[in-house]
Amino acid sequence: MSHILTHRRRLSRRHLLRGAGACLALPFLEAMGQGSPGQTSVQRFVCVANPFGMIADAFFPADTGLTAALPESLQPLEEVRGKFTVFSHLDHGLNGGHSGTHAFLSGVRSSEAAGMPDGNITLDQYCAEHVAGASRFPVLNTSAGSNNGGGVELSWTRSGVMVPSIQKVSQVFQMLFVDDPADKAALRTARYQHQGSILDTIQEQARVMNSRLSHGDKEKLDQYFTSIREVEKTLQQERDWVSRPRPKVEMKEPKNGTVTQQLPILFDLIALALQTDSTRVATIEIPGAFDTGAVGIEAKGYHAYSHHGKDPTLMTGMRKVERYQMAQLARFISKLSDLGLLDSTQVLFGSGMGDGSAHTNRHLPVLVAGGGYRHQTHVRMPEQEGRKVPLSNLYLTMAQRFGRDAECFGYSTGTMNGVI
Repeated sequence: MSHILTHRRRLSRRHLLRGAGACLALPFLEAMGQGSPGQTSVQRFVCVANPFGMIADAFFPADTGLTAALPESLQPLEEVRGKFTVFSHLDHGLNGGHSGTHAFLSGVRSSEAAGMPDGNITLDQYCAEHVAGASRFPVLNTSAGSNNGGGVELSWTRSGVMVPSIQKVSQVFQMLFVDDPADKAALRTARYQHQGSILDTIQEQARVMNSRLSHGDKEKLDQYFTSIREVEKTLQQERDWVSRPRPKVEMKEPKNGTVTQQLPILFDLIALALQTDSTRVATIEIPGAFDTGAVGIEAKGYHAYSHHGKDPTLMTGMRKVERYQMAQLARFISKLSDLGLLDSTQVLFGSGMGDGSAHTNRHLPVLVAGGGYRHQTHVRMPEQEGRKVPLSNLYLTMAQRFGRDAECFGYSTGTMNGVI
């Protein structure tokens, strides 16, 4: 079938299903991403992260390879064996506990960003740059609830700005599937035009000023120009989508709630967003303010359980919280597989914290699913300091698979092609 489609006129997102006086926007079909023979198909990326890491013996399998027995927290993933790989001994070489978790998706502390070619841009934003304008939302950054009790600070732009996550499932749904009223859409278009004219004026004034500045100030002004160009590009992309109707879906607008009420809904919304090609990049933050009572433990709070100090009771509770997260991830992976999207969607799960109780940023819990990789259940990377592989090597591999023509990412030293 795909062979036939490559010889036909490429399907467009403008195609509508019509009938009974109504029309429904087509979901994303692989035919829409097919160009000439040999052209790579559409790629997608989703990251799911928590702030407190995972208990090591409940996350990392004791053995390696495809048939490795799954430890307690990973057991919900048995149903998707062969579709994911856990990596042990990967990290960014950072310390600082909570102060180092914000570098999980970049490998670069915000304080070091100025000295890096791409700043501390995170993998989601880096991939989104590559497909900006192809979908309504280049990247969709979400959270299952408030980050009171410990946040993830997962996503950062090239200019070093932390991207806030959307914390209400109702808002995510409205953004994806509810069209603005005509008057609101017109107002938004006018606002974009007004903002664009302001940026033009500021940029012209800055050019005049540039001739009177020192070398150091000129560098700062150049960074400022870069930020302006990023804003201009974003405004243009958003303006292009104002008049286009959002896809219609059977799902009703969900109600907001606790983390355990919102997290399953959020996974479903992201799956729908990928299916309708509303976005190709998304993140889900699992917040520190986790309603632990819903997973069968006392309501001490996720953060409190992460400080277990190896207390057996607290560790048992922590494992229940972690197993719940893996159960939701397994359901998401299965859904993408059923939709035919898993091979083209790289799903990354992890945390910038290795052990929440010890507050260490070493040996991070890292799992990759989908993406068309040769999955092996568990790959143990070298642990010795002189032979350790940076986590950024995995990110560079993922960025290249996504379509970025990149030679490095963060502090990468190469790729992991051949490992996965």
